Amino acid sequence: MQHHLASSKQVGVTPEDWKALKNDPSSGKFTDKELAALAFAEKLTLTPAKINDADVAALKPHFTDAQIVDLDLLIGLINLTNRFTDPMGLELEFPAEKV
Repeated sequence: MQHHLASSKQVGVTPEDWKALKNDPSSGKFTDKELAALAFAEKLTLTPAKINDADVAALKPHFTDAQIVDLDLLIGLINLTNRFTDPMGLELEFPAEKV
């Protein structure tokens, strides 16, 4: 997660955004579009075999079909990165930040 935290700063994600994600994504900090993407990301991360047509349909008011494919691919890539690096016990090349 630390690498994602570091790179997220480059695109304007703030520490307050991370805290809202951790504590209560529905707190009003995020748009309906962002909440739809977050719900999809969480389900794809925790229970990927349970993704169904309804999950994709929930994205359609906010994203084009191509964007949904991109979202799925990006979430999958992030999950792959975490599943590869975390078990390897790789050290960070910068100080870790607490979220």
